[in-house]
Amino acid sequence: MATLHCEIITPEGYAFAGEAEMVVVPGSEGGLGVLPRHQPIVSRLNVGEIRVRVSPTEWRSFATSDGYFSMQGEKAIALVEGAMPTDAIDVPAAEAKAADARARIQLADDGDEAVNRFRAERDLEYAENLLRIAGR
Repeated sequence: MATLHCEIITPEGYAFAGEAEMVVVPGSEGGLGVLPRHQPIVSRLNVGEIRVRVSPTEWRSFATSDGYFSMQGEKAIALVEGAMPTDAIDVPAAEAKAADARARIQLADDGDEAVNRFRAERDLEYAENLLRIAGR
């Protein structure tokens, strides 16, 4: 079967880079699946799960933050703030991240101008996504 090159990139580096038969991403307009030779596309990504089929019987899944996705030629690239392999999610750490984000949101609501409320909301959404996916 034909393959495409897939990369999931975060500010810390590659969460995944390799050949894939199919990639499914949480596009802003709904789930988007791409196969080799797909038409070029650029899409905004929602917080969710990126699934990469690396063989006919093996999928790799990543809990991801929002970001962007591009399919050009035989290369699929997801640029996201955070990506965690679903089998490596640390539930207590994700719970701590969610609690910290909620506390920062409360500080912002109480008038603390040093707190970036938008960043705290994004962090909370990603932490809740980790917990939702880990709870499957």
